[in-house]
Amino acid sequence: ILAVTFTNKAAREMRDRAARIEPSCERSVIRTFHSFGAWFLRRHAGSAALPHLSKNFVIYDDDDQTTLLHGALPQYNRSECGRLVQAISRAKDFGLEPDSVDLSRVFSDPAQRRIYAIYKERLEATGNLDFGDLIRLPATLLREDGALRRRTRQRFRVILVDEYQDSNVAQFELLSLLAGADPGEQPPYLCVVGDDDQSIYRFRGAEIRNILSFPERFPGTTIVKLEKNYRSYQSILDLAGDVVSHNAGRLGKSLVAVREG
Repeated sequence: ILAVTFTNKAAREMRDRAARIEPSCERSVIRTFHSFGAWFLRRHAGSAALPHLSKNFVIYDDDDQTTLLHGALPQYNRSECGRLVQAISRAKDFGLEPDSVDLSRVFSDPAQRRIYAIYKERLEATGNLDFGDLIRLPATLLREDGALRRRTRQRFRVILVDEYQDSNVAQFELLSLLAGADPGEQPPYLCVVGDDDQSIYRFRGAEIRNILSFPERFPGTTIVKLEKNYRSYQSILDLAGDVVSHNAGRLGKSLVAVREG
């Protein structure tokens, strides 16, 4: 079983709850998307596909990324480099490379395509990774290495994803490779939990279409609507439901309060 969510706190809580129900769940891989990516890459670092990556690679944060880019482009100040790094991170969230046709959706200035290429080259030269690489590189490995793709799918026969409405394009691509099937293969069982009405992280790269188009991307999907609400009174749910019903692009649901009053 592979279970992924979006925060370390949630992953710890999932691990603890699962282990209390069944102790053998401690052997399951329950992580954040990025923690899974780091775990996967450390297992395959130094392989023929990743010969220049050390198992002890460092994961660069925003400040490390800014320092790296500022060193390569001293004509820009740190504040400008910080904004460029944010744009590069969004590009990676959308699964875009420096030569991607759709890069203009992130970089309005065509000259910035070259900046992204310089950043990528400098980062690779250090042997380290940023957070976007933790999703991008595992997807690249699985896409290009058929034997590794089959072994990984054989290992994880069940895949669970929490807070699915927060997933971005790159994470969807990784999930599609993990949960897909080559000719003659039986795909893993895939279950995602999410709420299309709670997708609020578009500015961080979250893609609402991941949840709206899920049944088309994974034929045979069963949709289970969790419409019982244990937190609020019905009057609150009715008001909130009336507001959110105006959203374009939603699966729709009718929440029913368990609490009386």
